[in-house]
Amino acid sequence: MLRITKVFENDATLIYKIEGKISDDNLAVWAQEMDALKKVMGRQTILDFCQVWFICTKGVEILVKGMSDNLYLLNCPMGVRNVLHAAGLSARMLE
Repeated sequence: MLRITKVFENDATLIYKIEGKISDDNLAVWAQEMDALKKVMGRQTILDFCQVWFICTKGVEILVKGMSDNLYLLNCPMGVRNVLHAAGLSARMLE
C-alpha cells in the first residue's frame, strides 16, 4: 500500500508525507505522483519518507529521475540516501 498525503501548504512550501511500501505493484501510481510534482512551479516541495518501510529499486529510479530544482527529501531510508549521494543529489536531502 502506498499513501501520499499533503500535510502542509503555504505560498512557498508544500509538504507531502509518503507512507507504506513503494513496490512493483504500485509503480504506476508512484510515477504519476512524481510527474505531477515536477509540474509544481514557484513552491518548494518536500517529500517526507518517515513512514516508508520499503522502496524497490525501480521506485528509487523513478524518484531520482523525477528530482527537480524545487523538490527536497526528508527522512529518506539509508539505501535511498546512498543512491542520491551517488547521483550527486545530496543537496536535495534535508536532515
